[in-house]
Amino acid sequence: MPGTPTSPPRPDSGAGDGWEWDVDQEWLDAESLRTLAAEDAAMVGGPDDDGIPVPEFFDDDCFGDEELLAMRGPVSGWDVVLLASIDPAALSVEGKLAYARRVEAGKALMAAMDAQATVALAGVDGSDSMTDRHATMEVALVRRVGEGAAASAIATARSLHVEFPKFRAALAAGEVSEWHCRVLVSETAHVTDPDVIAALQDRLLPKARRKTPTEFRRDVRTAVADLDAEREAQRVARARANRYVSCKQLTDGLGYLGIVSDWPTISAMHQVVDARGRALQAVRGGAKAVKDGDDDALADACRADAFAATLLGTPQEDGSVVFDPADIPVSLTLVMDLPTLRGEADRHALLDGEPIPAGIAREYAGVAATWRRAVTDPVTGHLLDYGRDQYLPDKLRDYILARDHCREPGCTTRSPKRLQMDHAIPFPDGETSAGNCGGCCNRHHPLKTAGYLDIHDSNTDGSATFLTAWGQKISIPPRPFLHDPADHPASDGDSSAPPGADGPPSEPPEPPEARQSSEPAAPLEPPEPPTGLHAEVRPPWRDPDLPPF
Repeated sequence: MPGTPTSPPRPDSGAGDGWEWDVDQEWLDAESLRTLAAEDAAMVGGPDDDGIPVPEFFDDDCFGDEELLAMRGPVSGWDVVLLASIDPAALSVEGKLAYARRVEAGKALMAAMDAQATVALAGVDGSDSMTDRHATMEVALVRRVGEGAAASAIATARSLHVEFPKFRAALAAGEVSEWHCRVLVSETAHVTDPDVIAALQDRLLPKARRKTPTEFRRDVRTAVADLDAEREAQRVARARANRYVSCKQLTDGLGYLGIVSDWPTISAMHQVVDARGRALQAVRGGAKAVKDGDDDALADACRADAFAATLLGTPQEDGSVVFDPADIPVSLTLVMDLPTLRGEADRHALLDGEPIPAGIAREYAGVAATWRRAVTDPVTGHLLDYGRDQYLPDKLRDYILARDHCREPGCTTRSPKRLQMDHAIPFPDGETSAGNCGGCCNRHHPLKTAGYLDIHDSNTDGSATFLTAWGQKISIPPRPFLHDPADHPASDGDSSAPPGADGPPSEPPEPPEARQSSEPAAPLEPPEPPTGLHAEVRPPWRDPDLPPF
């Protein structure tokens, strides 16, 4: 290794053509420690710092970086020292491969240490659901991940410590990866017989050492089917009762609809959709239309449209289906600022909470049936007013949940169906007001009620201090309702600056489709110009005289 201090004699043997170094692992570890200490001393002293002894350095040609990598035995913490001292770009192809393998082994060791730390925090017993939910929240906060990821990490760590200790040892030795362990735990979560679990461990560990996680997943499923056959048949029979349909919002104004059912049903449904998609693609011009730039003629797009037509279209006497997406009866929530609505700026809007481009937002706004004015602070961006009736008791919840979503740090729950009103100071000691109330999801609200977390210093702008039972203290800032003002600094002559930052306040326009007969509401104190508009995009057959909320 270039630039290392003079070292004591090394325990080696053999020389000449075809010789191999027989190096003591303890000596290598000691050398790594000594090198690190020497480099630290040199860094602290420096060439111009008289009074601090600096070790004498020389170029050691006996041991190059690639030789040190090749001589390393089982992975240990000192590999980090060695890897940090090597520039992989200066290595040969073989050396780069050895470096990458050593990095992977180090990552596995760190994963084993992470599992050990996770079990130390969460324990191995998850039978108490409330305690376990609290531990998941704490682990998520300290790791800065979502609670779903934290729960998965806890489950994996517990299983490695209790059920699969040989896999944990192999992980610490760098023989298997963290992904192999995740596959093992997820695919055997339903296996409860200790004898079967022990047999699975012995059968699968050699396979995990030589196969990728994807290949290993099939091996795990095969082993479970062989070693736990009777219970596996019972589980398969029961699984059919868990059929479901899922729906979630995606980026760019898209969404996902999925169905889980038995495989024969799914296969038959896909064959029907595929056949109708091919027919639709032929109508749209097929491959020639795709070559000419018609993306609607792509096979996947045709299948998606054929599936939508099957569900939402109108069957005709000749067996055809008439489907016009404009006739879909749907109600959406669109949030955009006034300059973007007018075309004076092109900042993103929110469609049911997801950002979409300004041009798409204006298309949706063109068919809006009703509008609600939302007033935000131009400096902080937090919500001040959410329609003219926000201070009526039955509308306070709408305002709070629109302002906060769930206030637990890291929680992304925003569906009103999963949100509850929470009093920072419990009622009746604490008042029911915008300052003392906040949004809390149906997962974290019970934790607060049970004393596993608390909220202090709650303010009308939604800011507060979040305190967990383990002492983690997190400041919750006001949440910008639409745009973060820091992303759009105001400047002279800049039409994209937040309304009200400069110049007189402006009123929202009244599109023909969104005209209301009632007067706009007075905003909260201090009064600010409106900087956000809510549009509920509804079918044209809705009564235009309906109130905006």
